[in-house]
Amino acid sequence: SLITARCLYSEGPLLHHDELTENTFEMILKAGMEHFPENLGCLFRKFNGKTACQNAFDIIGTDEAMRVICRCIPPGENHPILHMAAEADPRLKDTLMNYYRDEAFIRDATGRTLSQVQFHYTLRKGNASFSTTASVFVKSTDDHIEAKDPRSGLYPFMLAASENRSDLDAVNYLLRRCPKVLVDIKNTDTGKHRAEGLCDQRRRKKQRHFPR
Repeated sequence: SLITARCLYSEGPLLHHDELTENTFEMILKAGMEHFPENLGCLFRKFNGKTACQNAFDIIGTDEAMRVICRCIPPGENHPILHMAAEADPRLKDTLMNYYRDEAFIRDATGRTLSQVQFHYTLRKGNASFSTTASVFVKSTDDHIEAKDPRSGLYPFMLAASENRSDLDAVNYLLRRCPKVLVDIKNTDTGKHRAEGLCDQRRRKKQRHFPR
């Protein structure tokens, strides 16, 4: 298909072709929306670190690319285009927001607001530490702090402590702000262990009735 086909020379997706035109961009994006609407036609798929959206801006121009995007992904239809941009390349968000203003107030498929997506992205990428960008944490709402990042499955305080960051000031602040997350984790673990115990009981009971 047009979405899975590769360029002859770069071997990248056609949306990343160096000689992309407005017509071919629209044809490919329209096909993408028909087959992959949940991914917005692969508009934010990356090749060599660049999204298809940014590639279109660079090759055919921002205004021309945005005309095509708006025709294929009409504004006002609750597409989480800003949320996906914030996850893929936050630099695209402001340009897109000029055309998709209402979409700033919707939730994405995971139920997150745009600001929650941005907060999770910032923590996941390690772009904020409490010592240098305390405002990122202080301005966060309880909804930001209590929501799991669906990509990593971690709460924000876990993201602040993960990998090589171990930002203890951020972890301390986030937990003091919303200690409820520890209760949620404990309840989740308790429920998981309880379910595993029931499964073990049923397995043993079945073995008694149907010995090998």
